[in-house]
Amino acid sequence: MDKSYLKEFDLAAVQNYELARKQWDAELPEKIEYADKPLKWWFNHWTEKYPTKPYAIIGDLALPYAYCNDVSRRLANALLGLGVKKGDRVSVMSPNVPQYLLAMHAIWKIGAIEIPANPLYTVPELTGQMNDSGAETVIVMAAFAPKAIAMMQNPDCAVKRVIAFQLPSGAVELPQMEGLYDMNTLVGTHPNTEPDVEVGMDDPVRFQYTGGTTGVPKGCVLTNKMVYTMGLRTALWTTKNYTMVAEEDVRTLAAVPFNHVYGFNANVGLNLCAGGSIVCVPQPKPDALLAEIVKNKPNIWASVPAMLIGLLSTPQVKAGEADITSLKGVFCGSAPCPVAVMEQFEALTGAKIVEGYGMSETSNILTINPVHVRKAGSVGVCIPDTDLVVVDAATGTKVMPLGETGELICRGPQVIKEYWQKPEDTAATIRDGWLYTADIVVMDEDGFIFIKDRKKDMIIVNGFNVFPRELDEAMFANPKVKEACAIGVPHPTKGEAPVLYIVLKDGETMDAAEAEKYLRTTLAPYKIPVAYEFIAELPRTAAGKADRKALQALYKEKNG
Repeated sequence: MDKSYLKEFDLAAVQNYELARKQWDAELPEKIEYADKPLKWWFNHWTEKYPTKPYAIIGDLALPYAYCNDVSRRLANALLGLGVKKGDRVSVMSPNVPQYLLAMHAIWKIGAIEIPANPLYTVPELTGQMNDSGAETVIVMAAFAPKAIAMMQNPDCAVKRVIAFQLPSGAVELPQMEGLYDMNTLVGTHPNTEPDVEVGMDDPVRFQYTGGTTGVPKGCVLTNKMVYTMGLRTALWTTKNYTMVAEEDVRTLAAVPFNHVYGFNANVGLNLCAGGSIVCVPQPKPDALLAEIVKNKPNIWASVPAMLIGLLSTPQVKAGEADITSLKGVFCGSAPCPVAVMEQFEALTGAKIVEGYGMSETSNILTINPVHVRKAGSVGVCIPDTDLVVVDAATGTKVMPLGETGELICRGPQVIKEYWQKPEDTAATIRDGWLYTADIVVMDEDGFIFIKDRKKDMIIVNGFNVFPRELDEAMFANPKVKEACAIGVPHPTKGEAPVLYIVLKDGETMDAAEAEKYLRTTLAPYKIPVAYEFIAELPRTAAGKADRKALQALYKEKNG
């Protein structure tokens, strides 16, 4: 096949990169130097440099680097003692608490691979993810341990052992059983020597799953190099090369879950490159966010619009009684943020908000608005060492002129080379070194990207991917249901939200409450539709498939 168009891609990439580079903050280096050191090296490095500096903070608890590294080493040796070895997959299932971070570093110290799992997932969802990754070990917060135990007891699930950790705020009673271990006990009975396991930059550290597991999940293989180069560029951009926030003062507010690529990179990855501190927020409700900001003074925050709006709506902030001016640099992603909200927040705090765009397949970030300039509605320009080209959506081989819509393709050190054990999906998404994002965009004359649509039907709810087919199949399993079809609709705080159209079998009755109760037994809370529409029959495409676009038009006509 003639692939002469690849030369056109290269030429367009150079031109687009130069457009974007002119927009970068002046403080950013022209060329970023990357060290050839894996993630576990960096954690040891910062421990030696800042042994007493807090690494993980939550409420009144501040855990120094030396303590965190000590616990991680002990847990790493415990994992080795249980038979976990380099290349094995170990899942961490927990909200944003310090133990998540300690477990993650322990996994990396032995060259194992972290499988981040959303603790709000149902057992069937989690089972699909464990089986796809082959994770035999789960490290879990005790409150969610029953889910992990259920998987361990399922002979059709890969999980063989569960390590549960308790929170100081209150222990959860768990059964005494084979395969279930207490993390504190393991830590207390193993040495704090650094495991002698060689880890290279191309070794995987995490499989970042792209969506729900009712269908076929896809694990993005993230390597040491990908996470490190992504974290370093994130740190440099957000701090304006440490001129807005000094390197030794970096303190991030971890409100987006660590199991999400956004929360992972903007907190774990960034601080591995900056030697900063992470303020953990397990439940990012407005009052909890405010409490951590006031008490622990974070200065970098990876947020979503709903968090900004919620914080501004708290009585203390509205009354001017809470000091949140420690915040200096704020990411905002997952959905467009109203300009009025950004302006209000910046006026109140003095912070700078930058909107960005990325994917699990890109270790998080492809584009961000520079700190000094922002275009309304844009997700910014490409970050350093990232090539972007807009191509025709039909064939993906023709470069589109500036100002015209097309599919965004990309390449860079943060871009995955493969989905875990899915060669066909890999080949469909990554072609000749370019990752096809399936996002329809426009690039303007200054290199700024404006997202217009998605080729795929994915719905992004507060930054989390929800696939309509997953909702369709979950509802279709109900014996009363003949057909079901989910669509995404705009939502004032979530960015997008699912709406489910349902066709019942003849003679059956069902209301929204019954439909929701049924779905909550199999789906995570954020996947639950915000509305249910009962319809006599679904509109069809020419190929006979349910027509989601027609349903979106129907919903818009009815609801405005």
